[in-house]
Amino acid sequence: MDEEPISFSNSHGDTLVGMLHHPAKSNLAGAAILCHGMESDKNSTKLIFLSQQLAQRGILTLRFDFSYVGESSGKFEDITYSGEVEDLRAAYALMRNRHDGKIAIFGSSMGGTVALMFAAAEPQVAALVTLAAPLHPENFPKRVLPPAGLERWRRRGYTRFNGQRLNVTMLEDLESIDVPGAARKIRCPVLILHGDADEVVAVAEAHELHGCLTSSKRLSILKDGDHHLSDPIIMQRAMHEALDWLTDHVR
Repeated sequence: MDEEPISFSNSHGDTLVGMLHHPAKSNLAGAAILCHGMESDKNSTKLIFLSQQLAQRGILTLRFDFSYVGESSGKFEDITYSGEVEDLRAAYALMRNRHDGKIAIFGSSMGGTVALMFAAAEPQVAALVTLAAPLHPENFPKRVLPPAGLERWRRRGYTRFNGQRLNVTMLEDLESIDVPGAARKIRCPVLILHGDADEVVAVAEAHELHGCLTSSKRLSILKDGDHHLSDPIIMQRAMHEALDWLTDHVR
């Protein structure tokens, strides 16, 4: 297998940095894009594992940093769901230039929600896997701030989240997006992975997402799995389910 560092631009001119994993086989079986969560990056353990395993199965795989983290340009304070959708759009265009066959997407946490939103607008996506993806990200502000804190965020133009600044553009974006509505527009097969002990995104959101989807779908509830799948056995099960789904739908 060969790893190729790569950079590309989104529609706003930000530089996005990623790693392409090329299969050793000459006969390419398909392609995949991997999307990390809000406080993660392209070098997360699960994304590296998936990239290497997919490449071994003959699948060209891209893992990349969204435009607020890691080696990509931009600032964390400017993060929005809609902005990440634009980043994924740029990553998808890159993969389209590299591969004219099927392309699947894996997204973890916020990256899973972004993948859902993107697939709703891009009917050529071959398949999706979401892991611990929020269906109702608009609940995030109310979960981390009391009503007075939300008003202060709106009035002041920013707040602090885990020690980092978050601009009011995130709050405004959350009020404008409709993830359940987007999910109903998806036509590709979707695998939903979610731990029943997720302390960040309630497992009820996974069940609701499954109900929203009208395409081929499967809901896999990971018993005792928390948001980060900190139990290695549960993580291993989730990763192998994701690998099989992605592989089966791009060949």
